[in-house]
Amino acid sequence: MSTLVKRLLTASILIPVVVWLVLFAPNTAFIGVMSIIIVIAGVEWAALSNIQHPISKTLFAILCIAVGASGLFLSADLLPKIMFFMLAFWTLVVLLLLFKPNQVMAIKVPTLVMLVLGVLVISTTWLALYQLRINFNGGEKLLMYLLLLIWIADSGAYFVGRAFGKHKLSPIISPGKSIEGVVGGLVACSIFIYFAAGYIGYSASLSLMLLSLTVAFLSVFGDLFESLLKRRAGVKDSGSILPGHGGILDRIDSLLAAAPFFVACLFLFERLL
Repeated sequence: MSTLVKRLLTASILIPVVVWLVLFAPNTAFIGVMSIIIVIAGVEWAALSNIQHPISKTLFAILCIAVGASGLFLSADLLPKIMFFMLAFWTLVVLLLLFKPNQVMAIKVPTLVMLVLGVLVISTTWLALYQLRINFNGGEKLLMYLLLLIWIADSGAYFVGRAFGKHKLSPIISPGKSIEGVVGGLVACSIFIYFAAGYIGYSASLSLMLLSLTVAFLSVFGDLFESLLKRRAGVKDSGSILPGHGGILDRIDSLLAAAPFFVACLFLFERLL
């Protein structure tokens, strides 16, 4: 069976499951499935961090969930500050990947630092998805909007990049990504935002357009960040649990950056929107 057929078969199963999970599933089912996904992502992160023992990888993944869940007990004014911190974190990641890719590739990162980064990134993703789906008004639609935004940015970048891509975004980390592809993805997202704004209860305002395009742009660097981790680990995929697609991290890499950033921006711009 070819890789393309495997990808299509896997997608045909995943898409309806994701739609049900985001729009229709009870909160308990959403939290349960999301936690399983994040645990698998944690196991894959541990493997990329040179942790080999299955028990050690599982314990690390459970720690990620535990840290994320502990955020539910924080005071209401502290949670936005955590999301703002992640906004700053991912902004720094973007700057480093854009302007210092060679230096980033050359740095020898200790396993402990990799694990701390993993806890930070994975736990805040879990917390952001929980907050977005459950604690925001119209959270189901907001989460679906976020997922579609990321998918359109990725798909637009892929097709435009294949057709017109000449200038590499970061050849040392991910030679397949081009600047033209990123621009094409953002143009596709602009069209989507214009028509989808009413679906999530907002007008197609300049604030929403800027917020959404920033999130779409950042999602590219979530993908690039995971590509960096895989290149440093010497692997093509983070795992093999999804036939034709690789691992869970390979599917949610954009979301790792986009979800906390999106929630932070909603906290920041909710009055403007």
